[in-house]
Parts: sequence; structure tokens; C-alpha cells
Amino acid sequence: MQRQSDDGAPWRQFYHAEAAALAEPHPFPLSTLLDDAVAGYGVRPFLTLGDETLSYSDAARLIKRLAAGLAELGIRKGDRVGYMGPAHPAFTLNCFGLWHLGAMHVGMNPLYSVPRLTGQALDAGLSAILTLDDPAMLRKAAEVAASLPRPIPIVTANARRCDPTADSLLLPHTEARWMVKLMDLASGSTDVERATVEPGDPAALQYTGGTTGNPKAAILTHANLSTNALQMTSWFPQLQPGREVILAAAPVTHVVGVGPLQNFTTRFAGELVWMPRFEPQEALRLIRERNVSVLLAPPTMYVALLEASAGREFDWTNIRSAQCGASPVPLELKQRFQKTTGIWITTVYGMTETSPAAIYSLPLPEHAGATGIPLPMTDVEIRSPADPTRRVPVGEPGEICIRGPQVMAGYWQRPEETQSAFVDGFFRSGDIGSMSEDGVVTVLDRLKDMIIASGYNIYPADVENAILQHPLVREAAVIGVPDRYRGETVKAIVSLREGELDLGELHQFLSSRLSPMEIPKQLEVVAEIPKNENLKVSKLALRERELAAQVEKGQSADGSGRST
Repeated sequence: MQRQSDDGAPWRQFYHAEAAALAEPHPFPLSTLLDDAVAGYGVRPFLTLGDETLSYSDAARLIKRLAAGLAELGIRKGDRVGYMGPAHPAFTLNCFGLWHLGAMHVGMNPLYSVPRLTGQALDAGLSAILTLDDPAMLRKAAEVAASLPRPIPIVTANARRCDPTADSLLLPHTEARWMVKLMDLASGSTDVERATVEPGDPAALQYTGGTTGNPKAAILTHANLSTNALQMTSWFPQLQPGREVILAAAPVTHVVGVGPLQNFTTRFAGELVWMPRFEPQEALRLIRERNVSVLLAPPTMYVALLEASAGREFDWTNIRSAQCGASPVPLELKQRFQKTTGIWITTVYGMTETSPAAIYSLPLPEHAGATGIPLPMTDVEIRSPADPTRRVPVGEPGEICIRGPQVMAGYWQRPEETQSAFVDGFFRSGDIGSMSEDGVVTVLDRLKDMIIASGYNIYPADVENAILQHPLVREAAVIGVPDRYRGETVKAIVSLREGELDLGELHQFLSSRLSPMEIPKQLEVVAEIPKNENLKVSKLALRERELAAQVEKGQSADGSGRST
């Protein structure tokens, strides 16, 4: 029986020269990213918000002031400081200010509930939180601080200015001794000494996805993140230092904010055009007026951009790289975007624990629906979920396991969970996928999302990709629901571009695309499919809603009809 990857890394045959040259890790402290950009491109734009722009040199001066202010606040090497806000220049200034001191950035999604944010603050042992002076965020930050056994400083930055040290708003009912304006914090000396930072030191605590259970943070070191920046930038030889402009509209408190947005762009000495709240028409205006050359967004944003530009001429020719990640990228979306814009979307696969980039796609016609190949210095194996010490044969589905210099140091204060997350030095992703003989990886689904109907494994992503080929379907999500006979059966939830769609018509459309077992037995048409705070389709919300509906009907989770 032929085994996968018998020659070590067959995917290397697809590397271009720049990727092939990246053979050994050369990690460095993340402050070096900014130092290099300032040295070579100090006058170039770095951070843009609205009509205001900070050059690399401007930003470096602000970062030194912010670092000095944080030091006066008591922040020291190894301390953790949260950023609770949207895509905004304050995010990047805060990250580099903390790294100047050897402290750690902690992403805190402002859309999370107060109890969840409080749990993260307690788990990380935060020394401070930086947020924006938006009234809703100030109220939430105040609630989080008040929920802690000992209040920590809340630093507020100006949400409306590119220079967040401009005078900011404090609502009267949030005034407290533990609230301080960033303007005041950054108004003093810039002579704070840079901490001695080793590549193996932690740079960020990044909380993993999910909405239940105890908070769990991946420890990402300077080596993890700096090496991943090199891996990502090696993939795009068409991008030129000092010339690229990236639209920063994705949620930055997710690991994408630190890695593929901020560090990727800084490595290129590019410009980050910030968009605190994604709105497709405004995004198109920024793409045109700011000469955006790089897009990075989840699939939902690409769907929105296509819809917003439909029926009118739009010039996409300045875009040199379009990257899509955060959730599975349907082949139909990639084909539709390329047909409309002429741009091929690069699929970005990874997770919090891999800093996040591990697998990127290439335009390989024979693997059009595949996820991609491992980045330089990255090894991928497909292991048996039942026995993760065993690799499965070529083409057989199994759990995707990843080894490389970008893989996290472990989970914060969770040694047992860290140990169980690895097998033979490989990180267990929790995703089901397969690998071709030439080393191309196809992600099939989350292990926990797989549907088992009459003993047959059904991968929702395969069903979703088939449904999305229907001309009326805008978005699709597939979940397993209880079935008395099969154990589970397939339910499709779709939103439509126009018109109507019933189950009979969907069955007919899918009959030549899927096996009978895979074709949905239930269909629900909704105006919008629920999404989580990171703009991913929320399977958890769909399953919880389905369970609530079953309970309301007097059904049990096993479909027996008994009330539970």
C-alpha cells in the first residue's frame, strides 16, 4: 500500500524560487519587522484611517511614546495587555508598543459578551486593556474591569483619528481612576529602553474559537509569528516592498489581525488601510481610491463585494493578490470571483495554533477544488482519527496534522491540553482532509462537523460546495440533524440571491452532483445565515437553533420523539 509523503515532501515540486529558497527558520523579535520597514521605507505610508495617514517613521515615534507610557503604567516584560476593538491603527501601535517592552498582546473581540471577555482577562492575567472611545465599547470595557477582583487600567484611544493619541472621549458614567486616555499615556518621554527579547519569548496570547467551555489561549512566540511572516510573504513574488496596499477590514482580534494582516504587510513595508466596520460599497470605494493591491477576507466578504459591484463597471486591475481564509472557501466562489474580476483567489488555511498560516493554494488546474500545499518549512501528514500515531494511505480521509516553526509553543497554563494536542511533534488540527500523491491537501471538514448517516461519513463542505453551484443560492450551510433510521441526516440552510427554492428542486439539481446519501433531506431558506463574531458561518448557532426547535416539537436529540 502506498503511503503519503514517502519522499518527505512531494509538494515542494510546486514551489517557485522564493518559496523554495526558504529552507531553514531564521526567527527574530517582531520589533525587527518595524525596524526594517522604517530603515528602508520610513516616509512610505503605513497606517491609514479615513483621510489621515501615518508614515512608518511617524508610527515608530508614536510606538516609542506609547511604550514609554505603558512602562509608566507598570507594564513590564512578560505582562499581558488586551486589545478590545475593531480594525484600527491603535491595534498595530499597541502590538509594537508591547513588543518594544517584551510584553504580550492579547486579542479580545469587542463583540463578545462581558462574561466571556472577563473570563479571558482572568485567564490571561491582564495588566491593562486598550480600547477605543466608542460609547458601547467604553461601557463594555468598564463592565469587564468592574467584574475583575482587582480593576485593571482601561486605556482609551480616539476611534475617529488615525493618530489614536488625539484627545479621546470618556463618558461621565465610565470615568474612574482606572481609566486613562491614550493621549495622556503617550504624552511623555520616548526614551524607554527596549527590552531584550529572544525569538522564543511569547509575543501574543490568542484565544481559540468557539463559544462554550473555558477560555483557551495559544501561546504564539516571536519566532512563531516572525517565521510565519516570512513563510507568507515568500508565497507572493509579485508583491513589491514599499508599494503594496492592503485593505484591513477583517476582525483584528482574531489571529488573522496579527499575522496575515499586520505582520505580512509590515514585512512588505506596505500600507494598511483600516476599515473598522466592513461595508461592501465603502470597501469598493477604498479599493479604488486608495489603490488597494492586496485583499484578505473571509468568504462572506468576497460574496458581499461581488454583490456590491454587480451591474456596474469596476476596475479590479490593481489587485495583485486576493487571499481568502477563516473558513472553507467554496470552489464556486473562487470561480465566480475569477470570472467577474479576472483574479484567482489564494486559499489560506491555518488556525490560531499555527500563527495562523500553514497551507496556501496555487493555481493548479488539476487540483482546482483543493485547499493547497504546505508553506515552506511546514510538514503535513494525514493521520487516522482513531489512531493518530498512524498515517493513512494516499487519498484516504483523516485528521490533518501539522509540524513547523509557526506552530504554537502550547496552550497558556494548560499543559495537559497542550500534550493531547500533539502527536509525534505534529499538531492535531481537528480538521478532516486528504492528501494526493503529489502532496496537495484538500480540507474536507471539521472532525466535529462530520455527519454519520447509516455509518456513511458525509462531509458538509462537499455538500455545501455542490449546493452553491445552484444559480439561486447565495450562501449555504449544512448540518447533521437526528434521524430515527439513519442516526443522522443532512439538513441544508441556504440564503438566496433571488427567487424561491424548494427541496424537490434542490434534489433534482444535486442528483448528478452528490450521492443519494449526501443529498439533503431537509431544507430551510433564511434571509441570512447566522455568523459568529469573526464572520464565519456559525454551525454552532445552527445546531443550537435546531436543538431548540426539536425540544419545542417534543423531540429528543436522538429523534425518538421523546421529550428530553
